[in-house]
Amino acid sequence: MSDQEVDFSQIRGDWFFHMNYLINALEQTQKRQAKLWRQVKAARNDDGALPVDQDHLMEDFIDAVRMTNSFMDDLIMMQEQRPDSAKKGAKKKPAKKKAKKKAVKKATKKKVGKKTRKKTSKKK
Repeated sequence: MSDQEVDFSQIRGDWFFHMNYLINALEQTQKRQAKLWRQVKAARNDDGALPVDQDHLMEDFIDAVRMTNSFMDDLIMMQEQRPDSAKKGAKKKPAKKKAKKKAVKKATKKKVGKKTRKKTSKKK
């Protein structure tokens, strides 16, 4: 990671796309880190000491930890560059007309069903 400020307006694409990419990469790295940690724990000796002499296993685990740390730094940087539309309290896009009609239709069906159940229970 560099010390220079990153201008995300220069990056082609959507902030949300980059955020989703970052989250996916972070999740995959955490899975890799957990898998390697299980291997490191399984390779302990009788005294319970970690296998620091097995270079490839510990190096892979340390690399996964460093990658996770760098992704966390990127996540903080992305949070600072968050556009207004992604911040808390931002207005959501209004639903499309079809979705609105469907929701209204579903709600009225429920109301009608309740009314008819009340009428039949009063008649008894």
